[in-house]
Amino acid sequence: MVNETTDRNGTGFDAFYERHWKYVYRLCFTYMRENADAEDCAEDVFVKALTGSFVFEDETHERKWLTVVAANLCKDRLKAHGRRVASMDDEAVSRLAAPERESFDEVTEAVLSLSPKLKDAVWLYYYEGYPTDEIASLLSIPPSTVRNRLRDARKKLRGILEGGMRNG
Repeated sequence: MVNETTDRNGTGFDAFYERHWKYVYRLCFTYMRENADAEDCAEDVFVKALTGSFVFEDETHERKWLTVVAANLCKDRLKAHGRRVASMDDEAVSRLAAPERESFDEVTEAVLSLSPKLKDAVWLYYYEGYPTDEIASLLSIPPSTVRNRLRDARKKLRGILEGGMRNG
């Protein structure tokens, strides 16, 4: 159980937070595209974990729960504000002042420019290493839909990287 007193290892919420903060922030940034908005969403995910009575089987279960909660929270916030996810430009990439700085290459920028459905599948499969069946479970869609989205995303990414289309 994760709460303000203890997590599954008895080491406290601070350890849970430290273990997952960078991952949750990066995931939120892929949706929000602004440092402050991503930080707000990431913090809200941890508030939900802190105030809830969730029982996690292991660290993998924690990460899966955080993935679903963060993705849903970001999507809801974008819908509520009537915002669409725009293509990431060089300025947005340079503003990535996350707890850990990572240099995004051209491929990552192209992935971030995809539509949310395609980006979710690509991010979870290639960047987080989830198999298609687990992605299907996380997103509540059939495994065949995940595989189709990955196929469609690869096609769009090929076009983007070859200088063709620019929006996913």
